[in-house]
Amino acid sequence: MAPFNIFFVALAALLFVAQGNAWKVDLFRDWSHKGGHIQMAAGGCANVPDDFNDQASAINTFSGCVRLYENHGCTGRSIRVDPGTGSHDNLAYAGDFNDKTSSVGPC
Repeated sequence: MAPFNIFFVALAALLFVAQGNAWKVDLFRDWSHKGGHIQMAAGGCANVPDDFNDQASAINTFSGCVRLYENHGCTGRSIRVDPGTGSHDNLAYAGDFNDKTSSVGPC
C-alpha cells in the first residue's frame, strides 16, 4: 500500500475513533425538562459552566449515552445515562443525582 493511502486510512480510523467519544446534552434546572437550560457538547470530558454547576435536575442526551460526574474533571461519583433511561426527566431517580452534576463525559 502506498504511503499516501496509508495516511488516509490512518486518518479515517482516527476520525472514526474520535467520533465515538462525541456527545451532546441539554441540562435543565428543573425536573420534567423545565426551567432554564444549557446545551453542552464535547469529544471528551467537559466541566459544567460555573453558573449551572450542581443545578441540573433533568437531561436530554439526544439519543446518546453520557456519564455525569459529581466533581469537575470527570472525577468523583458518577452515573451513566443511557438512551431511554427513565430518569432523564428527573435526575433524583438516577442515583440521587439531582443538583449534583459538575462535569459530563462520554460513556
